[in-house]
Amino acid sequence: MTTEKRTVNIVGLSKVKEEELYLKLKNSDFTIVSKNNIGELDSEEGKNDESYIISGEDLNLDLFKENLKKAEKLERRVIALMPLKDMDLLITNFSRPFFDFCLPPHDVNEIFLRLINITGKSGHENRQLIIIGPLTIDQESYEVTLEGEKIDLTFKEYELLRYLAAKPGRVFSRESLLHSVWEYDYYGGTRTVDVHVRRLRSKINDIRYNFIETVWNVGYRFKSVKAKNI
Repeated sequence: MTTEKRTVNIVGLSKVKEEELYLKLKNSDFTIVSKNNIGELDSEEGKNDESYIISGEDLNLDLFKENLKKAEKLERRVIALMPLKDMDLLITNFSRPFFDFCLPPHDVNEIFLRLINITGKSGHENRQLIIIGPLTIDQESYEVTLEGEKIDLTFKEYELLRYLAAKPGRVFSRESLLHSVWEYDYYGGTRTVDVHVRRLRSKINDIRYNFIETVWNVGYRFKSVKAKNI
C-alpha cells in the first residue's frame, strides 16, 4: 500500500538549498513544491491542503517577515529559515504555535528533523488533554489555557511545557531537556533551555501559581500536582 506523501511548500529558498532539500526528502514521506510567494497558498485548493511551509532563506529581512505574517494569517505550520543568527529578532517577532525555525547555515538534516517534529505528532497523543489544576494543555489543538484564558506560546515553549507537565515532580537536567524537547544538538546549548523556561514562566507563573520550579545545580521540574489525562 502506497502512503500518500505530505506536501511541503517552500518559499524563498536558493536553488542550491532547494536541490539539497529535494534530495534529502526524496525517499521520505514528504515532497516539496516551490512557491513564488505565500499568496499562492491563499486559494480554495490551498485551504484544503495540509501543507507546510519552509520560509525564507533567499529573501531580504522585510520580505521574510512579511511572508511569515501571511503564513500566520493562513494558520499554516511554519519552519522559518532565519536569515540571521539573531535570537532577539526571533523572540521579538515570532510567538505562535506550529512554528519552528533553523539558524544559519540551515543544514538540510536539521530542517528534516524539524519537519518531522512539527508534523509528526501521533493522533493518539494529540487527542489527550493534560489538566493540572487551572492549567489545561490540549495536545490536539496545541492550545494552553490558564483559568480558561488562552496563553500564547511559541511551538517550543508549548513542547517544553507539555514535556514537563506530563511528568510532574520529576527533575530534568538542562541537557536532558535539550535532548528530549529539541531532540538533537541545538545552537546555543543549554542556555536555550534557560531562555525558554524564563519566557514560559513569564506567561504562566504569577503570585498564585509557580508551575515550573528550579532545582539548583540540577535543572527544572514541574511542581508536583496530580495531572489528569483525558
